[in-house]
Amino acid sequence: MTVEPGFIGQITLDGPSGTGKSSVARDVARRLAAAYLDTGAMYRAATVAVLDAGVSLDDKIAVARAVSQAAIRVGTNARRELVTVDGVDVRERIRGAEVTRAVSPVSAVPAVRRLLVARQRELVREAEAVVVEGRDIGTVVLPEATLKIYLTAAPEVRAQRRAGQLGVTDPDKIAALAADLRRRDEYDSRRADSPLRPAEDAVVVDSTDLDKNAVVARIVDLARSAVGVGEGR
Repeated sequence: MTVEPGFIGQITLDGPSGTGKSSVARDVARRLAAAYLDTGAMYRAATVAVLDAGVSLDDKIAVARAVSQAAIRVGTNARRELVTVDGVDVRERIRGAEVTRAVSPVSAVPAVRRLLVARQRELVREAEAVVVEGRDIGTVVLPEATLKIYLTAAPEVRAQRRAGQLGVTDPDKIAALAADLRRRDEYDSRRADSPLRPAEDAVVVDSTDLDKNAVVARIVDLARSAVGVGEGR
């Protein structure tokens, strides 16, 4: 992979689940020699903390307390994933069905969002160049970011990609994945606090008919144009 250092600033990459945000953002960060932050992993790690605390997802106070008391750590190295809760590696667990079912209601709790957004901003401040992916990065977390991308794709395509990640081949299970993605899109788009939507000045990239390399190349080109990478910087 060609590395093109020289980018200074923040790239936000928002969009619904299954668009390939994580892998795209990680590759963009590698190409630009930038830090990388997966805020979705942070919310999923928070969900692990809530599940382990055994509190009801309907009890917003208890959910927020469980998250605030947990030691959640998410790394910013694009070449090495790090996600721990109270010192335990949860990289695999956060992608499982149990966490996936619970992450939307946990993420919708305003106190949880305030806590994690503060942590996200702290991590961003530590890096000269960073790619941050999630659902409200360009609209809430980093509204003054250098470049804002909203990555989307058709639900059926997103389900196929998610199935590939999980090793699922059964058509009925893939259809169920598509239905889950649609439900989460609707839930996250309608929540009162930080709903899923593109920022007004975001560049919308539809990856339905694009492979990952093409999406990465598109975003790197946009980043180069945004700050003049390769033009004497």
